Amino acid sequence: MSPRHAGWLLALVPAACFAWFVAAIPAVAAGEVLTASIAWVPALDVALTLRLDGLSLLFALLITGIGALIVLYSAGYLHDHHHLGRFYAYLLIFMMAMLGLVLADDLIAMFVFWELTSVASYLLISYQHEKGESRRAALQALLITGGGGLALLAGLVLLGIAGEAWQFSALEKGVVQAHSLFPAIMLLVLVGCFTKSAQFPFHLWLPNAMNAPTPVSAYLHSATMVKAGIYLLARLNPVLGGGAGWSTILIGLGALTAVLGAVLAIRQYDLKRMLAYTTVTVLGQLTMLIGTNTTYGLQAFVLYLVAHSFYKGALFMAVGSIDHSTGTRDLRHLGGLIKLMPITGFAVGLAAFSNAGLPPFFGFIAKEFKYTGLMQMGSIGWTVTLVMILTNALLVAAAALIFFRTFLGKRGDWPGHPHEVPAFMWLGPLLLAIGGFGLGAWNHWPETWLVNTAVQSVATGPVEVSLYLWGGITPAVFASVLTLGLGAWFYFHADQVRHLATRLGKAWNYSGDLLWDLLLNRVFQVAGWVARQFQHGSLRLHMALMTLMISISVLGWALVVGVQPFSAENLSAVTVPGVIGCLLALGGAAGAAFMPGRLVLVASLGASGLGLALFFVSINAPDVALTQLMVETLTVVFLAMVLRRLPMVPASGSRYRRVSIWHGVVAVVLGLTVTLMIMTAVSQPLPGDLAEWFLTNSLPGGYGSNVVNVILVDFRAVDTLGEIVVVAIAALGAATLLGAGQAADPKPKGLPEFGSVLLRQGMRPLAAILLLVSLVILWRGHNLPGGGFIGGLVAATGFTLLVVTFGRGIRRGLERITPPTLIGLGLACTVGAGFFGLASGLPYMSGHWVELAGIKLGTPLLFDIGVFLTVFGSVMHMLRNLIGRAG
Repeated sequence: MSPRHAGWLLALVPAACFAWFVAAIPAVAAGEVLTASIAWVPALDVALTLRLDGLSLLFALLITGIGALIVLYSAGYLHDHHHLGRFYAYLLIFMMAMLGLVLADDLIAMFVFWELTSVASYLLISYQHEKGESRRAALQALLITGGGGLALLAGLVLLGIAGEAWQFSALEKGVVQAHSLFPAIMLLVLVGCFTKSAQFPFHLWLPNAMNAPTPVSAYLHSATMVKAGIYLLARLNPVLGGGAGWSTILIGLGALTAVLGAVLAIRQYDLKRMLAYTTVTVLGQLTMLIGTNTTYGLQAFVLYLVAHSFYKGALFMAVGSIDHSTGTRDLRHLGGLIKLMPITGFAVGLAAFSNAGLPPFFGFIAKEFKYTGLMQMGSIGWTVTLVMILTNALLVAAAALIFFRTFLGKRGDWPGHPHEVPAFMWLGPLLLAIGGFGLGAWNHWPETWLVNTAVQSVATGPVEVSLYLWGGITPAVFASVLTLGLGAWFYFHADQVRHLATRLGKAWNYSGDLLWDLLLNRVFQVAGWVARQFQHGSLRLHMALMTLMISISVLGWALVVGVQPFSAENLSAVTVPGVIGCLLALGGAAGAAFMPGRLVLVASLGASGLGLALFFVSINAPDVALTQLMVETLTVVFLAMVLRRLPMVPASGSRYRRVSIWHGVVAVVLGLTVTLMIMTAVSQPLPGDLAEWFLTNSLPGGYGSNVVNVILVDFRAVDTLGEIVVVAIAALGAATLLGAGQAADPKPKGLPEFGSVLLRQGMRPLAAILLLVSLVILWRGHNLPGGGFIGGLVAATGFTLLVVTFGRGIRRGLERITPPTLIGLGLACTVGAGFFGLASGLPYMSGHWVELAGIKLGTPLLFDIGVFLTVFGSVMHMLRNLIGRAG
C-alpha cells in the first residue's frame, strides 16, 4: 500500500473518533456527563475512569478533528520519507495519549497520559534524528516537560490527599483550599502546567521544537501538546482558582509570556519560528484569561482556544506547504505566490485574518471578549489591556507579514520551483481556515453546542454565555480598532520594529538557549563529579561505601523510631549444638576474612555453612538443616573445581593496617544491620495467624504431618513451581557459561586428587547409599523431614562424588538420559500435577488423592518427584559441563 493510501486509511481512525464525539454533542450540551470506568490498580484505588463533559468534549473534538487532517497532510508532506510508517505510529500514540489526558477523571491516570504525551512528543520532535538540532530540541523538550511532570506528580498526590478524593469530579474547592497543603499544591501544579504550555521562563523549548517536521508542529504546537497545560489549568480552575494568589500568578506570568512571545515573533524571518513565538504569545494569553475568572474572560478563553487551534493549525500546515513547494521558509526570499499557489494562499489569507482578529472571523469575537473580560477586572485589568493591545498589534503585523509579504508581495527569490501542493496538503489548511470563518459568521451554533458547556466546566460558578459579532460601541471596540491601527503601522514599518525588537534583545544580553546550554553543562559537570567520587574503579571501595551508607541509614532509622528487635520470651533456649554451630560459623567467617588462598577461602566458607546447618538442627529445623548441608557441600565442590583452574592472581587484600581496620568496621556494621533487620522482621506477628492455620490444616487437608513440605508441594505449590522454574533456567544458563570458552574433552577423566584406589573403591557404595537415602527422603518428605528438593540435592551429591572420581565412565551413563532431559521431565511432572485438580473442577494445583493399600497417594507426590528430577538434573547439567572442561 502506498503512503498516500495508508494516510487515507489511518485518517479514518481519528475521523471515526471525531464522528463519535460529534454525536455526543447534543447530550453534553444538554448538561449530561458521560462516564466509563475500568478498575486499573484496585489495591491503590486507581481506576481508568473516562469522563466527557463540556471541556473534555471541546478538547477531544480538536484532538481528533485536527488529528485526522494532520494524518492526511503527513501523507503528502512526508510521502517519500523511508520511515513514514514509524511517523504514523508515533502520531497515533500521541493522539491516544492526548485523548486519555483530556478524558481521564482519575488524577493518577491523567498523569500517566500526561507523561506519555511527553515521550511521544520526544519521538516526534526527534523524528529526523539524523539532524543534531532535532535531537537537541527533542531532549530539551523532554527534560523541561519531564521535570515539570515530576512537580505535577507531587502536586497531584498532595491534591488527592488534601481533597480526600482522587477524581477531578470529586474534588471540592472548599476542602482543598482550606487545607494547609494548598499553597504547595498550587505551586507544584502551576510548575507542571507552565512547563508543558511553554510559559515564561520555560518557553524556550517550543520554538526549538520547530526543528520537527511541519505536521508535528501543526499538531503538537498549535492544538494539542502545548494546550495540555492549558487544559489542566482550566480543569483545576474551579478547585484551585478564585483566590488572589492563583489569579496573580496566572495573569502576571501569562501577560509576561504573551509580550515576550510577540516581541520575539516579530524579530523572526523563518515563518515557522515566527508562528512558534506567536503560539507562545497565545498560550500566555490563554493562561491570563483563566486567571481573570470573569464572565467575559472565561468565555474569551474558550473562544480563543478554538480560534487559535483553527487558524494556527492552518498556518503551520500552509507554511509547510510553502517550504515544500519553494524550498524555503525565509520571509526575505518569499513573495508573489498567490498565482502559483492560489488554494494555499486563500487558506493562509483566511487564517491570517482570523489571527489578526478581523470580523466576522472567530478570532474577532475572541479578541472582543478578551478585552471585555480584562476590563471587568478594574484598574489592573485596564493596565493589562493596554499591554495586550501592544501584544496583539504585533500579532496583527506578524499575520500580515505571513500573508501579504508571502503571497501578495513582489516576486520572491525562491530556491525551488513553486507550484500548488497536492490535495493532501491543502485540504487541511483550507478546512480549518474556512472553519474559523464559519464559526464566527454563525456563532450561535458554537455558543449553543460547545462554548456554553465548556465555559461552565471552567468557571468557579454559573456563567451566562452569549456570543455576538457586534455588541455596540464599547471600550473593547475602541481597543480592537487601536490594535488594528497599531498592527498596520507595525506592518508597514516592519524593519524598524524588527530592529527595535533586536536591540531590546541585545540590551537584555541573555539568550534562553545559551542559559539552557550553560545549565545543562553545569548539570553534567556536577553529575560527572559525583560519579567520579563513587564510580572510581574500585569495586571493594564502592561496595564498602554503599553498604556502610545503607547500614547507617537503617541503624539511624531504628534509633529514631525506637525499634524493638526482639523480646526475651521470644528467644530460644541456649543449647550445646547451637553454641557449637554459631562458633563454627563465626570461625569460618573469620578464616575467610584473614586466611590467604582461594581454596582455603572456599573451605572456610564451607565450614561457616556447616556451622549454620548445626545451628538449624539445634532449633528444630531439620529440613532447613539438611538443605543447608547439601547446598554447602555442593557449593564447596563446585567452587573448588572452578577456582583450581583459574590462573593465579596477586592477593587482593590491602597491606595497610588502617585499610584492614576500615574493612572490619564496615563488615561489623553491616552484620549488625542485617541482624537487626532479621530479628525485627521475625519478631513481627503474622497477620491472620497464618502459621496456626497451616499447622491445623496440614494433616487433614494435605494428608501430611511435615508442615513445611505440605506447604511447598500442596498449599503453596504454585509458588514452588515458579521457584523451581527459576532454578532450572539458572542452571541452564550457568551450565552454558561453565562449558564455554574451551573445546570439550572427548575423554574426561576424574580429578587427579581422587586417584587413590581405596578412595575409588569406596566411592561406588557411598554414592549408592546416598542415592538410596535420597529416595527415602523423597518418599518420607510428606510426613517426616525431607522432600523432593532435599532428595534431589542428596542424589546430586552422590553422583557428584562419582563424576569427580571416575569422570569418563559415569559420563557415558549420564548421556543415556541427559541432564536437560531430566530437567524437562521434572518440570513436566510439576506442571502436570496441577492439571489433575483442574480435571476435578478444582483450582489449578489443588491436591488430588487416591488410596492404595491404605496409603494416601496424591498429586503432591508427583509434584515432589518433579522437584527432585529438576534439582538433580540442574546440578548434573552444570557438573557435566564443568567436569568436561576441568578434566
